[in-house]
Amino acid sequence: MKKIIYNRFLFSIAVLFSVLIYFTGCTDKGSPSLYQGIPSGPVGATPSISSINPPDLALAGVTEITITGTNFSSVPSQNLVFFNGIAGSVTASSPTQLTVISPNIFGDTVEVKVAELNSELFSNSIFYKLNQAAEDLYPDSKSTFVLPFSITFDNVGNLYISATTNAVGTGIQKVNPDDLKGMTDYASKGAETFWNSMKFGPGGVLYTARSVRAIFQIPAGGGAPATFIVLKENASITQLDFDANHFLWAGGKADSVYRINVSNKAYKGFATSGNVSALRVFDNYLYVAQRVDSLTTIVRYPIDSNNDLGPAESYFDFSGAYGANYLVNAIDFSADGDMYLGTNLTNPIIIVHADKTSQPLYPSILKSAPAISFAWGNGNYLYYVRAKVTDINSNVLVPQTIVKLDLLKPGAPYYGNN
Repeated sequence: MKKIIYNRFLFSIAVLFSVLIYFTGCTDKGSPSLYQGIPSGPVGATPSISSINPPDLALAGVTEITITGTNFSSVPSQNLVFFNGIAGSVTASSPTQLTVISPNIFGDTVEVKVAELNSELFSNSIFYKLNQAAEDLYPDSKSTFVLPFSITFDNVGNLYISATTNAVGTGIQKVNPDDLKGMTDYASKGAETFWNSMKFGPGGVLYTARSVRAIFQIPAGGGAPATFIVLKENASITQLDFDANHFLWAGGKADSVYRINVSNKAYKGFATSGNVSALRVFDNYLYVAQRVDSLTTIVRYPIDSNNDLGPAESYFDFSGAYGANYLVNAIDFSADGDMYLGTNLTNPIIIVHADKTSQPLYPSILKSAPAISFAWGNGNYLYYVRAKVTDINSNVLVPQTIVKLDLLKPGAPYYGNN
């Protein structure tokens, strides 16, 4: 037994001696770095910010921001621009200028600073204003039973909403869009479940349509809806707008648009080449989304001195640009002439510029759900109704709500009750 213990002792000593020889005979390679992956070249100069453009504010996650300064890298990926500590996306760079899109954060005093990978220090900080580009307003984003369908504004900035609750119409509610807690009943429910379109006319009378051949009105100040006019039998009105002479224009599933004198109820029909899914008066033209089978084209008609329509002019081939079977549900304009189309595309709102080029609005911000109604409020805000999206089991993936968009520019004139 003693011999076994002695042999094990000698074996342990031999192993320990071998380990000591191995480590003392190897070259010392040093400890591994705590900063592996960081460039090991010479330390660069500290970056510095001198100015930001646009100078006053930008839209979070949307606007390309230009930062001017010094000691930036000409390789975009070697520059990091932080907004309240969250990195934006640098799209272009030079030693004196960076182009970046901020993350989707917003505030009046967002801290902006730059890091360059070969520099040990951050730049100086500049505080900058980032506005929220899109905000869900009503109902609450978790609600699945309150569904707004159409919206409009009066001439002092109050928002009017036609909605259902648990699939039952609720009439029309009036609310200050900056304080949704103060919602009041404006018009009681009639035979409609909801209104497809609502527009204010002369004297503060509200005109409404609901996919029948009649147009309805609600007296100034609110009240019960009443039939205003009944059009020819094949009319089905879903779209309304006023022109500068306070004539009401109406369209829908009728292969016609109608001009209505609201003072005496006289009306006249003008043939179209298809159903009208949206319309808007702008700059003395009536713009119409005209649908034939699965194809939609934006057509405009000049309004002459007699308030008649001139020959149709093809304005924008929507289906040619974005494919057949997609719908245009709403049309509006900014004051500078850009057209906004509410659609059921993946990117639901399309901007059409005066030169006929087009692009999606805020593609990284807006949710993929149809835009079904537009109303431009006071200032730079366009509001739209976003339709809900469900899965095959009717689970709500995207709730139906009113979305407030900051476009940093005002809308075109609305002639209804101005």
